[in-house]
Amino acid sequence: MPKIDLSAKDGAKMASAETRPKKKKTFLIIMVVLLILAGTSAGAYPYFRQPPVPAGKIRNAAQNDSLDMGELIMNLNGSGHYLRVKVVIEYPRDKRLTAELQKKKHTVADAIITTLRSKTYAEVSMAESVQALKSSIAEEINGHLAWGEITGVFFTDFLIQ
Repeated sequence: MPKIDLSAKDGAKMASAETRPKKKKTFLIIMVVLLILAGTSAGAYPYFRQPPVPAGKIRNAAQNDSLDMGELIMNLNGSGHYLRVKVVIEYPRDKRLTAELQKKKHTVADAIITTLRSKTYAEVSMAESVQALKSSIAEEINGHLAWGEITGVFFTDFLIQ
């Protein structure tokens, strides 16, 4: 009776049996990575689909628009102090008012500077006076507008030195 060597066949079977779990594991890892990428892409799609916000504007979810006036620096009345502010103005969503504010941005900046320069150090340094400052700035700006009125003035930075 001839002797058959089964060890070579068994070794091949064992080698293929060992690669199957590795292939399954690799396949599962690839599938999990693909699912994570698909989920991330689906979640990011609405965010990146939004149109870009023009420079100088801030997107607002309410029925108001905002205009960032940037940083303004001015001397205070009767003192060696100066004031550095960043101002954002808020107004009702209206195409004509938006166009007018963009066109008159320099006039609006001048109105803000003129109003704040007329204040003394004592008037701007008290925390209680901030609302009065905002009201006087809004009144001054509204005096220069033909198509509407601004509804809010916000200081995003306020430094007296």
